[in-house]
Amino acid sequence: MRLPQSITAGLAGLAVASAAVLASGAPALAVTDANQLVEACGDRAVCLFDGASISNAGELAGSLPEGVRVVVIPQPDQAESVQSSTLAAQFKSATGADTVIIVEDYAKDRFAVASDGDGAGIAEALYSQGEADGGLAIAAVSQDLAGNGGGGSSVGSGIALGIAILAAIVVAGGAVLIIARRRRARGARIITSNRRLERELAKALDGGDGDVVRDAIERLRERAAAYPDIGDRLSSLAQHLSELFIRVRKRGTDQQIRLLQAQYKDTLTKLHKALDDDYYGDIMANPQYWSGPEARIAEVRQAVEAVDLQAVENIRQVNESRDLDFKVALDSLIRTVAEAKLSDVYSDREK
Repeated sequence: MRLPQSITAGLAGLAVASAAVLASGAPALAVTDANQLVEACGDRAVCLFDGASISNAGELAGSLPEGVRVVVIPQPDQAESVQSSTLAAQFKSATGADTVIIVEDYAKDRFAVASDGDGAGIAEALYSQGEADGGLAIAAVSQDLAGNGGGGSSVGSGIALGIAILAAIVVAGGAVLIIARRRRARGARIITSNRRLERELAKALDGGDGDVVRDAIERLRERAAAYPDIGDRLSSLAQHLSELFIRVRKRGTDQQIRLLQAQYKDTLTKLHKALDDDYYGDIMANPQYWSGPEARIAEVRQAVEAVDLQAVENIRQVNESRDLDFKVALDSLIRTVAEAKLSDVYSDREK
């Protein structure tokens, strides 16, 4: 019996529609063994298995570091398929790859990673990209994936490192502000203290020998900057002398002030002759032009130390209301400086 043409057409349309529905709902091939992937993918860096896809397979293959493999599989059938993490580990073992990333093809792709480095860290970095397409997420971190497996650790720690750096910047910024404030406050105190010291020293060294001594103390500070090898000792001497004259003005007698000024005028004048650029400075810069330069340098340094120790002892004597005692004599030093001859300067000439 022949069916009417309209019924025949309707049945044909129904058959086509049914076939389309069945085709669209046909399950993908379940992955039950990593060998399926190894055989299908060969040595390709990016493998699209059984119709699974990512948007940038070709570009991604060219950007992956050596030793990194990406396998994209269809959405797994949980009842039949092996877990993707197991597949990644088996694929890595079978191929000798350093890092294997399995991409599960969902509306928003999922990842499984096996790596010589930090596989969990790589997976975390991939998910943190927020990309629906797994290929784009991998591309975003591809430069940080090292084929030797070490890069995985750097990728995985990237987020934590970024947070740590940000926290460190915040903490450091606060610390810098605190330190800056403290330094400004300390600097202000130092400036105030120095100004007070200068005013008191000016009162203690006013006129006559006092002006000479005050000028000599200032020159010691200048020499400290010029001679780093004895700079600390010269600065110490300048500080101790300033303290000595300030204290003797407050606690001592006029006779002690005059005695100190006269004594240190003579001592510092001699010391500065030895520290002059034409003597100590030239010996340090041109030792080859001097006979016995080491001995001469040592003699000057010993003289500076001796004067410094004497200044400290004089401070103690003032504090304890004892008589001032001066034991340091620089006559031998100044004689050495004054008697420097051409035969001393040019060792190749007769003395």
